[in-house]
Amino acid sequence: MEVYTNENDQVDAIKRFFANNGVALVVGLVIGVGGVFGWNYWQSHKTNVLQESAQKYEAVSTQLHSGTVQGIEAAQKFAAETDDVYSAMMGLELAQISVDKGDLANAQKALTDALSKAKTVDMQDLISFRLARVQLALGNLDQAMTSIENIKGKSWQAAAQDVRGDVLLQKGDKAGAKAAYTQGLESDGSQSLRGILTLKLNNVSNS
Repeated sequence: MEVYTNENDQVDAIKRFFANNGVALVVGLVIGVGGVFGWNYWQSHKTNVLQESAQKYEAVSTQLHSGTVQGIEAAQKFAAETDDVYSAMMGLELAQISVDKGDLANAQKALTDALSKAKTVDMQDLISFRLARVQLALGNLDQAMTSIENIKGKSWQAAAQDVRGDVLLQKGDKAGAKAAYTQGLESDGSQSLRGILTLKLNNVSNS
């Protein structure tokens, strides 16, 4: 390190430093400030976009539940063009309406699309669970099993094992179904679900 003998030497050294590095320092400062500003702007922008999406979701959801063809088309358009949690939620609503109409193929499509837009594990688990149930009803047993395996949350395991047992039973694997129902009972499930699992386990054990 250079040792300065007097204040004049220090001033001269500072001048030389800024002469050699001034541009880089200014650019660095601009980038640093710009980075902070850009990050704050981006966060604010995302919040505004999400708020707009929430408002549009409410309006389209109301339109969807009016039961009109235009409502369904508006909901499908919103789900396709939006890439956030509200798109996934709209997909869930579209799937439910399709299930209510007995149109399981469209329900499967709506849920598959919604899954690709889900941003959190909880939402992914919910969609995967409903998708597995629809796939089971369609007889797409391998797809249903894959959807069940994609469920990660501990709170979903009892419900997941319930559907997994049903899939295995339809595949003719009674031992596997029995194991799934048993595992479901050992998981954290509601009292009503535990009752269903107990009934299914008894039926499989006695068949």
